[in-house]
Amino acid sequence: MPLRERTKFAWFGPGNTQGGNIAIDPANHVIYDTFDSIVASETEAIRCAAPCNNNFHSVWVAVSIDGGVSFKDHLVYSNPNVNIGYDHQFSQVSVDKAGNVYSLFTDDHNTYYSFSTDFGKDWSRPIQVNHSPSKTAIFPWSSAGSRGELDVVWYGTSFDGTVTSPECPNKCTPDNYPMTAVWNVYFAQTLNALTTTSSFTQVAATPIVHFGGVCEAGIGCTGNRDLFDDFGVAASPTTGLASIVFSDDQRLNPSSDTPPPTCTDSSKPETGTNTGSCDHTEIATQTAGQGIFRKPKGFEIEREDLEESSSNKPEFDIAITNTDSQKITSLSVQLNGLNLALNWNPSLPLQPGATLSASTTSLPVGLTTVIGEVYSLTVTATMADGTTVTQTFSVIQTLLVGPF
Repeated sequence: MPLRERTKFAWFGPGNTQGGNIAIDPANHVIYDTFDSIVASETEAIRCAAPCNNNFHSVWVAVSIDGGVSFKDHLVYSNPNVNIGYDHQFSQVSVDKAGNVYSLFTDDHNTYYSFSTDFGKDWSRPIQVNHSPSKTAIFPWSSAGSRGELDVVWYGTSFDGTVTSPECPNKCTPDNYPMTAVWNVYFAQTLNALTTTSSFTQVAATPIVHFGGVCEAGIGCTGNRDLFDDFGVAASPTTGLASIVFSDDQRLNPSSDTPPPTCTDSSKPETGTNTGSCDHTEIATQTAGQGIFRKPKGFEIEREDLEESSSNKPEFDIAITNTDSQKITSLSVQLNGLNLALNWNPSLPLQPGATLSASTTSLPVGLTTVIGEVYSLTVTATMADGTTVTQTFSVIQTLLVGPF
């Protein structure tokens, strides 16, 4: 497999950013890379010369529309309080089937997300995900499904280090939480993630997985790293139900899960053994409830791509699946309000459950497209009974580079 030379994502310089994950939109191949930084702008970067005492108070997403050859950085959120930091293993990004992007980050105590409906250019204000009893939420990860449907997981505890307590008279961070801090894996879901008033259903998805402090600085930690930094969630493309992979240093039921000889029963905090000898990886799978790949009424857009090749001629490509119980007799597609002439393969009508596609380099007269710009895509399906279903999306013009 051919590989390109490495690409520099951020312009802030070594030591001034902390990277997160990469997400790729399968519909249009736009690449998203997330990171956090000590600065909110290039001006601040110049002003905040090394050594800079700012925390990593800004979250960014770098976007590539040319297959990873180049990236442009977009600010998700910058906390005006430079003492707040989001460099807590790690900021995270995901993208749903409609091309909406979600950025997750934690301030050491709560987990937040922001969303973008224009391919990472502009972002909503941060929205808190966790709520009581998870007063602390760290190591967030997300999985996005159909439009506006989002699963989020994290390690959570009811212990709150932002208030004074006998165990933390001067407040404390998760690294220094006392043994009375009991950690579980939490799972939250929203089906309306594209609004700042979105609400999450939240459950503890596991029994106790850890007691006490949790190190959030990776190999730079001096505290307990039993939960490591690897954590994740994915949803089944068929059922939409979630599976969570997580770390656990407890053996709460030795009768059914025989522990290693060096791992003792840790069913009580005072006998907890948060040691590497008990560490193991587990998977928790959602068995009931709502999935995040709900089928939209009438039809579903499987692919929409506006891409310019080396010939400098943009090509539009689309694939549609009939999600209704009756056939689709006709389809109308508009780009920025102008009709697209498409030859469907296979030809209409489209039977229930079937998929067709079309592509063209003949864009509507009067429509001039520019690489990196976002356009409105409107699709109307006429059903066999004469009713119509209309869906509106956004599409971004990308650049095809090389054999990828």
